Amino acid sequence: MLITGDSAAAHSFGGFEFRSLAVPSRGSAEIAVWTVDVPEGGDGTPHRASKEEVFYVLSGSVTIQGQTASAGDAIVVPPNTELALTGGPARVLVATSVGIQGTLADGQTITPPWSL
Repeated sequence: MLITGDSAAAHSFGGFEFRSLAVPSRGSAEIAVWTVDVPEGGDGTPHRASKEEVFYVLSGSVTIQGQTASAGDAIVVPPNTELALTGGPARVLVATSVGIQGTLADGQTITPPWSL
C-alpha cells in the first residue's frame, strides 16, 4: 500500500504540525509513523507516552530529554518516560506502536489524533 506524503492528514498541536503516514486509519495494524514539523524555538508539551517512541531527525535539530539530535540522528525514548520535544526548525519522523496514548503533566490522558 502506497501512502503519499501529499495525502497525509495534517494536525496542529502547540505550534507543531503533525502528518499521519502509516497509522490505523491509513492501513497500518501494528506500527504508527508520522512526521512532526518543529517550529524554530519549538517548546513541546511535556508528556509521557505509553509506548516506546523512536524520533529520527530528517532535517534541522531537536532536543529530547537533554539529548540534541541533528539530521540523520535518532533518539529512542522508552515507554512512560517524561519527554518534551524542543528546538527547531526541524522535521522529525516518529515511529511507535499502534495504540499509543500520552499523559500530560496535569494527568490528562490523550490519544494523539495523528496516531489514529
